Amino acid sequence: MIIDILQQATSQISDPSGIIDVGRQFIEERFGTAGIIAAALLLVSIVGLILGKVTKLSFNLVRFVVIPSVAITFIATYFLPYSFVYILPVTVAFFSVVLMVKG
Repeated sequence: MIIDILQQATSQISDPSGIIDVGRQFIEERFGTAGIIAAALLLVSIVGLILGKVTKLSFNLVRFVVIPSVAITFIATYFLPYSFVYILPVTVAFFSVVLMVKG
């Protein structure tokens, strides 16, 4: 039984939709319609969690790295003899380390 499924999966490895179809057939044979619904809910929840983490990371980068770096660089250009372009990478690196330490 499992050997047949593995052979079907390896024969259709060039087409990703074929692997999904084989997985769907396996779940439907073993668990029926309830299994398909449970698998779909699991997949949607995993994708939702990943998207939530990526969105949170994006907002944290903007809030804790980009805005402070630009602000500090803008202020530093008035007090230091360096241009904006030379100070910005230093402040971005500093605030990136701060974000990593903050967690």
